[in-house]
Amino acid sequence: MRNIIVISHSSDIDGVGSAALIKMKYRVPTSRIFFTDYAPKSLERVSRDVKAQLSKGTTLFITDLGVNGNALSVFQDMLESVKAAGGEVFWFDHHPWSSGAARKLAHLCKLAVFGENDMYCAAEITRMELGFKDSFTKNFCRIVHLSDFAITPKAKSDYNTVGTYALSISLYRMKSHEGNIRSLRHMVDVICSRRLVDNRIRQDADRFRALNDRHVEAMLKDVYLGRDIAIGFAADIQKTYACMKLIEKTGRDIGVYINLRDRRGHMRSIRNDCTMLASKFGGGGHPHASGFSPDFRKYRYFRTKKGRLKLLADMESELAAINKRKGKMPTAQIKASHARTPLFG
Repeated sequence: MRNIIVISHSSDIDGVGSAALIKMKYRVPTSRIFFTDYAPKSLERVSRDVKAQLSKGTTLFITDLGVNGNALSVFQDMLESVKAAGGEVFWFDHHPWSSGAARKLAHLCKLAVFGENDMYCAAEITRMELGFKDSFTKNFCRIVHLSDFAITPKAKSDYNTVGTYALSISLYRMKSHEGNIRSLRHMVDVICSRRLVDNRIRQDADRFRALNDRHVEAMLKDVYLGRDIAIGFAADIQKTYACMKLIEKTGRDIGVYINLRDRRGHMRSIRNDCTMLASKFGGGGHPHASGFSPDFRKYRYFRTKKGRLKLLADMESELAAINKRKGKMPTAQIKASHARTPLFG
Protein backbone atom coordinates (compact mmCIF):
# COMPACT_ATOMS: atom_id res chain seq x y z
CA MET A 1 0.00 0.00 0.00
CA ARG A 2 1.32 3.42 -0.95
CA ASN A 3 2.60 5.45 2.04
CA ILE A 4 0.56 8.67 2.00
CA ILE A 5 1.10 11.55 4.42
CA VAL A 6 -1.13 14.62 4.65
CA ILE A 7 -0.29 18.05 6.07
CA SER A 8 -3.06 20.63 6.30
CA HIS A 9 -3.97 23.91 7.94
CA SER A 10 -5.09 23.57 11.56
CA SER A 11 -7.05 26.80 11.96
CA ASP A 12 -10.25 26.33 9.97
CA ILE A 13 -12.57 23.89 8.28
CA ASP A 14 -10.95 24.45 4.89
CA GLY A 15 -7.77 22.76 6.07
CA VAL A 16 -9.60 20.03 7.98
CA GLY A 17 -12.00 19.42 5.11
CA SER A 18 -9.21 19.19 2.54
CA ALA A 19 -7.45 16.56 4.65
CA ALA A 20 -10.73 14.65 5.04
CA LEU A 21 -11.22 14.44 1.27
CA ILE A 22 -7.73 12.98 0.80
CA LYS A 23 -8.36 10.42 3.55
CA MET A 24 -11.71 9.58 1.96
CA LYS A 25 -10.13 9.07 -1.48
CA TYR A 26 -7.08 7.04 -0.49
CA ARG A 27 -8.05 5.61 2.94
CA VAL A 28 -5.12 7.33 4.58
CA PRO A 29 -4.55 6.17 8.19
CA THR A 30 -5.55 9.00 10.51
CA SER A 31 -2.14 8.73 12.21
CA ARG A 32 -0.57 10.02 8.99
CA ILE A 33 -2.64 13.20 8.89
CA PHE A 34 -0.91 16.21 10.46
CA PHE A 35 -2.01 19.79 11.04
CA THR A 36 -0.06 23.01 11.46
CA ASP A 37 -0.46 26.75 11.43
CA TYR A 38 2.22 29.23 10.37
CA ALA A 39 3.95 29.59 13.74
CA PRO A 40 7.63 28.53 13.47
CA LYS A 41 7.36 25.97 16.29
CA SER A 42 4.30 24.37 14.71
CA LEU A 43 5.96 24.16 11.29
CA GLU A 44 9.14 22.66 12.73
CA ARG A 45 7.13 20.09 14.69
CA VAL A 46 5.16 18.92 11.66
CA SER A 47 8.37 18.74 9.65
CA ARG A 48 9.86 16.37 12.25
CA ASP A 49 6.66 14.30 12.31
CA VAL A 50 6.63 13.92 8.53
CA LYS A 51 10.31 13.01 8.28
CA ALA A 52 9.81 10.34 10.95
CA GLN A 53 7.21 8.64 8.73
CA LEU A 54 9.01 8.96 5.40
CA SER A 55 9.70 5.78 3.49
CA LYS A 56 10.69 5.01 -0.07
CA GLY A 57 8.08 6.29 -2.49
CA THR A 58 6.09 8.33 0.03
CA THR A 59 3.39 10.60 -1.40
CA LEU A 60 2.95 13.84 0.53
CA PHE A 61 -0.19 15.97 0.19
CA ILE A 62 -0.08 19.57 1.49
CA THR A 63 -3.36 21.46 1.56
CA ASP A 64 -4.60 24.94 2.47
CA LEU A 65 -1.13 26.16 3.43
CA GLY A 66 0.55 29.10 1.76
CA VAL A 67 4.23 29.98 1.98
CA ASN A 68 5.62 33.01 3.76
CA GLY A 69 9.12 33.93 4.91
CA ASN A 70 9.01 31.76 8.01
CA ALA A 71 7.67 28.73 6.18
CA LEU A 72 9.75 28.70 3.00
CA SER A 73 12.90 27.08 4.36
CA VAL A 74 10.94 24.51 6.39
CA PHE A 75 8.83 23.44 3.41
CA GLN A 76 11.79 23.41 1.04
CA ASP A 77 13.71 21.08 3.35
CA MET A 78 10.65 18.85 3.77
CA LEU A 79 9.96 18.60 0.03
CA GLU A 80 13.61 17.88 -0.74
CA SER A 81 13.53 15.06 1.82
CA VAL A 82 10.47 13.53 0.13
CA LYS A 83 12.11 13.79 -3.30
CA ALA A 84 15.35 12.27 -1.98
CA ALA A 85 13.33 9.29 -0.75
CA GLY A 86 11.88 8.78 -4.22
CA GLY A 87 8.52 10.27 -3.27
CA GLU A 88 6.25 12.90 -4.76
CA VAL A 89 4.38 15.94 -3.52
CA PHE A 90 0.92 17.28 -4.37
CA TRP A 91 0.10 20.77 -3.05
CA PHE A 92 -3.46 22.12 -3.20
CA ASP A 93 -3.71 25.70 -1.99
CA HIS A 94 -5.48 28.99 -2.66
CA HIS A 95 -3.14 31.43 -0.92
CA PRO A 96 -0.88 33.87 -2.76
CA TRP A 97 2.73 32.71 -3.06
CA SER A 98 5.65 35.02 -3.62
CA SER A 99 7.60 34.57 -6.85
CA GLY A 100 10.50 33.29 -4.73
CA ALA A 101 8.35 30.62 -3.09
CA ALA A 102 6.94 29.56 -6.46
CA ARG A 103 10.44 29.33 -7.92
CA LYS A 104 11.89 27.29 -5.04
CA LEU A 105 8.97 24.97 -4.29
CA ALA A 106 6.81 24.39 -7.38
CA HIS A 107 9.46 22.36 -9.22
CA LEU A 108 9.72 20.02 -6.20
CA CYS A 109 6.02 19.11 -6.58
CA LYS A 110 4.48 16.72 -9.05
CA LEU A 111 1.50 19.06 -8.93
CA ALA A 112 1.26 22.45 -7.22
CA VAL A 113 -1.97 24.42 -7.44
CA PHE A 114 -1.83 27.77 -5.69
CA GLY A 115 -2.71 31.44 -5.97
CA GLU A 116 -5.25 33.83 -4.52
CA ASN A 117 -8.66 33.58 -6.16
CA ASP A 118 -12.26 34.43 -5.33
CA MET A 119 -13.73 31.23 -6.76
CA TYR A 120 -12.33 28.21 -4.92
CA CYS A 121 -11.15 27.41 -1.43
CA ALA A 122 -8.60 24.64 -0.85
CA ALA A 123 -11.25 22.00 -0.19
CA GLU A 124 -12.92 22.79 -3.52
CA ILE A 125 -9.58 22.57 -5.33
CA THR A 126 -8.86 19.26 -3.59
CA ARG A 127 -12.30 17.87 -4.50
CA MET A 128 -11.85 18.76 -8.17
CA GLU A 129 -8.28 17.46 -8.39
CA LEU A 130 -9.24 14.17 -6.74
CA GLY A 131 -12.27 13.76 -9.00
CA PHE A 132 -15.09 13.71 -6.44
CA LYS A 133 -18.49 14.22 -8.07
CA ASP A 134 -20.92 12.90 -5.45
CA SER A 135 -23.55 15.06 -3.78
CA PHE A 136 -22.11 14.84 -0.26
CA THR A 137 -18.66 16.20 -1.13
CA LYS A 138 -20.17 18.90 -3.37
CA ASN A 139 -22.46 20.06 -0.56
CA PHE A 140 -19.70 19.85 2.03
CA CYS A 141 -17.31 21.94 -0.09
CA ARG A 142 -20.08 24.47 -0.72
CA ILE A 143 -20.38 24.94 3.06
CA VAL A 144 -16.60 25.17 3.43
CA HIS A 145 -16.60 27.85 0.73
CA LEU A 146 -19.13 29.90 2.71
CA SER A 147 -16.97 29.58 5.82
CA ASP A 148 -13.62 30.31 4.21
CA PHE A 149 -14.82 33.32 2.22
CA ALA A 150 -16.79 34.69 5.19
CA ILE A 151 -20.08 34.60 3.29
CA THR A 152 -23.13 34.65 5.55
CA PRO A 153 -25.17 31.53 4.73
CA LYS A 154 -28.80 32.12 3.76
CA ALA A 155 -30.05 28.76 4.98
CA LYS A 156 -30.29 28.30 8.74
CA SER A 157 -28.80 24.80 8.56
CA ASP A 158 -25.75 26.09 6.68
CA TYR A 159 -25.38 28.98 9.14
CA ASN A 160 -25.43 26.57 12.08
CA THR A 161 -22.93 24.20 10.45
CA VAL A 162 -20.48 26.99 9.59
CA GLY A 163 -20.72 28.30 13.15
CA THR A 164 -20.24 24.84 14.63
CA TYR A 165 -17.05 24.33 12.63
CA ALA A 166 -15.63 27.75 13.58
CA LEU A 167 -16.42 27.46 17.30
CA SER A 168 -15.32 23.87 17.76
CA ILE A 169 -12.00 24.40 15.95
CA SER A 170 -11.42 27.49 18.10
CA LEU A 171 -11.87 25.30 21.18
CA TYR A 172 -9.39 22.77 19.86
CA ARG A 173 -6.76 25.50 19.50
CA MET A 174 -6.95 25.97 23.26
CA LYS A 175 -5.82 22.39 23.85
CA SER A 176 -2.32 20.99 23.98
CA HIS A 177 -0.73 20.13 20.64
CA GLU A 178 -1.64 16.48 21.08
CA GLY A 179 -5.21 17.29 22.13
CA ASN A 180 -5.65 19.65 19.19
CA ILE A 181 -4.45 17.04 16.70
CA ARG A 182 -6.70 14.33 18.19
CA SER A 183 -9.75 16.58 17.93
CA LEU A 184 -9.01 17.65 14.35
CA ARG A 185 -8.46 14.03 13.35
CA HIS A 186 -11.82 13.16 14.91
CA MET A 187 -13.44 15.84 12.75
CA VAL A 188 -11.71 14.34 9.71
CA ASP A 189 -13.11 10.92 10.58
CA VAL A 190 -16.63 12.32 10.97
CA ILE A 191 -16.50 13.97 7.55
CA CYS A 192 -15.09 10.78 6.01
CA SER A 193 -18.13 8.96 7.37
CA ARG A 194 -20.13 11.40 5.24
CA ARG A 195 -21.56 13.37 8.14
CA LEU A 196 -21.02 17.11 8.48
CA VAL A 197 -20.82 17.05 12.28
CA ASP A 198 -21.57 14.71 15.17
CA ASN A 199 -22.74 15.26 18.75
CA ARG A 200 -19.19 15.59 20.05
CA ILE A 201 -18.40 18.42 17.62
CA ARG A 202 -21.68 20.16 18.45
CA GLN A 203 -20.98 19.92 22.17
CA ASP A 204 -17.48 21.31 21.66
CA ALA A 205 -18.94 24.28 19.76
CA ASP A 206 -21.44 24.93 22.55
CA ARG A 207 -18.66 24.82 25.16
CA PHE A 208 -16.72 27.50 23.31
CA ARG A 209 -19.69 29.74 22.50
CA ALA A 210 -20.27 31.01 26.05
CA LEU A 211 -16.54 31.56 26.58
CA ASN A 212 -16.28 33.41 23.28
CA ASP A 213 -19.03 35.90 24.16
CA ARG A 214 -17.48 36.73 27.54
CA HIS A 215 -14.04 37.30 26.05
CA VAL A 216 -15.36 39.49 23.23
CA GLU A 217 -17.15 41.69 25.74
CA ALA A 218 -13.94 42.10 27.75
CA MET A 219 -11.81 42.77 24.64
CA LEU A 220 -14.07 45.56 23.40
CA LYS A 221 -13.61 47.49 26.64
CA ASP A 222 -9.92 48.14 25.85
CA VAL A 223 -9.42 48.65 22.11
CA TYR A 224 -6.34 50.36 20.64
CA LEU A 225 -7.20 52.64 17.74
CA GLY A 226 -5.14 53.97 14.87
CA ARG A 227 -6.20 55.74 11.72
CA ASP A 228 -6.99 52.52 9.82
CA ILE A 229 -6.44 49.78 12.38
CA ALA A 230 -8.20 48.66 15.57
CA ILE A 231 -6.40 46.13 17.78
CA GLY A 232 -7.93 44.04 20.55
CA PHE A 233 -6.16 41.78 23.04
CA ALA A 234 -7.77 38.76 24.68
CA ALA A 235 -7.47 35.01 25.06
CA ASP A 236 -9.46 32.50 23.07
CA ILE A 237 -11.97 34.24 20.83
CA GLN A 238 -13.07 32.92 17.46
CA LYS A 239 -10.66 34.85 15.26
CA THR A 240 -12.95 36.10 12.48
CA TYR A 241 -15.66 37.04 14.96
CA ALA A 242 -13.15 39.00 17.07
CA CYS A 243 -11.75 40.95 14.11
CA MET A 244 -15.13 41.76 12.64
CA LYS A 245 -16.45 42.93 16.01
CA LEU A 246 -13.50 45.34 16.21
CA ILE A 247 -14.28 46.68 12.74
CA GLU A 248 -17.98 46.95 13.55
CA LYS A 249 -17.43 48.83 16.81
CA THR A 250 -14.70 51.23 15.63
CA GLY A 251 -15.39 51.78 11.93
CA ARG A 252 -11.74 51.06 11.12
CA ASP A 253 -10.87 49.16 7.97
CA ILE A 254 -8.64 46.53 9.62
CA GLY A 255 -9.48 44.61 12.76
CA VAL A 256 -6.54 42.90 14.48
CA TYR A 257 -7.01 40.37 17.25
CA ILE A 258 -4.07 39.20 19.36
CA ASN A 259 -4.68 35.92 21.13
CA LEU A 260 -2.71 36.28 24.36
CA ARG A 261 -2.77 32.55 25.02
CA ASP A 262 -1.36 31.03 21.84
CA ARG A 263 0.59 34.15 20.77
CA ARG A 264 -1.02 34.38 17.36
CA GLY A 265 -2.34 37.45 15.59
CA HIS A 266 -5.31 37.57 13.23
CA MET A 267 -6.48 40.35 10.94
CA ARG A 268 -9.48 40.97 8.73
CA SER A 269 -10.03 43.93 6.43
CA ILE A 270 -12.76 45.48 4.31
CA ARG A 271 -10.71 47.42 1.75
CA ASN A 272 -6.96 47.06 2.38
CA ASP A 273 -4.97 44.00 1.32
CA CYS A 274 -3.88 42.77 4.74
CA THR A 275 -1.74 39.94 3.32
CA MET A 276 1.15 42.34 2.81
CA LEU A 277 0.73 43.80 6.27
CA ALA A 278 0.65 40.32 7.85
CA SER A 279 3.82 39.33 5.99
CA LYS A 280 5.68 42.18 7.68
CA PHE A 281 4.91 40.53 11.01
CA GLY A 282 5.81 36.95 10.12
CA GLY A 283 2.54 35.81 8.59
CA GLY A 284 0.39 35.65 5.50
CA GLY A 285 -2.97 34.53 4.19
CA HIS A 286 -5.60 36.15 2.00
CA PRO A 287 -6.04 39.82 1.06
CA HIS A 288 -8.87 40.28 3.55
CA ALA A 289 -8.13 37.50 6.05
CA SER A 290 -4.61 36.85 7.30
CA GLY A 291 -2.71 35.63 10.33
CA PHE A 292 0.69 36.41 11.77
CA SER A 293 3.07 35.67 14.66
CA PRO A 294 4.09 38.88 16.45
CA ASP A 295 7.34 39.00 18.41
CA PHE A 296 5.91 39.00 21.92
CA ARG A 297 9.26 39.98 23.46
CA LYS A 298 9.55 43.05 21.26
CA TYR A 299 6.17 44.23 22.50
CA ARG A 300 6.78 43.31 26.14
CA TYR A 301 4.43 40.36 25.82
CA PHE A 302 1.59 42.92 25.48
CA ARG A 303 1.39 43.12 29.25
CA THR A 304 1.70 46.89 29.19
CA LYS A 305 -0.09 49.67 27.40
CA LYS A 306 3.25 50.81 26.01
CA GLY A 307 3.83 47.46 24.31
CA ARG A 308 0.37 47.44 22.79
CA LEU A 309 0.68 50.99 21.52
CA LYS A 310 4.02 50.11 19.93
CA LEU A 311 2.39 47.31 17.92
CA LEU A 312 -0.32 49.73 16.77
CA ALA A 313 2.27 52.33 15.75
CA ASP A 314 4.38 49.75 13.89
CA MET A 315 1.35 48.41 12.02
CA GLU A 316 0.09 51.85 11.05
CA SER A 317 3.58 52.74 9.80
CA GLU A 318 3.88 49.56 7.74
CA LEU A 319 0.39 49.99 6.29
CA ALA A 320 1.19 53.56 5.25
CA ALA A 321 4.36 52.36 3.51
CA ILE A 322 2.49 49.54 1.76
CA ASN A 323 -0.23 51.88 0.51
CA LYS A 324 2.41 54.32 -0.73
CA ARG A 325 4.13 51.57 -2.74
CA LYS A 326 0.96 50.04 -4.17
CA GLY A 327 1.31 51.66 -7.55
CA LYS A 328 4.82 50.25 -7.91
CA MET A 329 4.17 46.72 -6.62
CA PRO A 330 3.18 43.69 -8.69
CA THR A 331 -0.19 42.16 -8.08
CA ALA A 332 -0.52 39.90 -5.04
CA GLN A 333 -2.32 37.32 -7.15
CA ILE A 334 -0.13 34.48 -8.39
CA LYS A 335 -1.84 31.71 -10.31
CA ALA A 336 0.34 28.85 -11.46
CA SER A 337 0.59 25.11 -11.59
CA HIS A 338 3.50 22.83 -12.25
CA ALA A 339 3.51 19.49 -14.08
CA ARG A 340 -0.23 18.96 -14.13
CA THR A 341 -0.42 15.18 -14.41
CA PRO A 342 -3.26 12.83 -13.43
CA LEU A 343 -3.28 11.71 -9.81
CA PHE A 344 -2.76 8.06 -9.02
CA GLY A 345 -5.62 5.74 -8.08
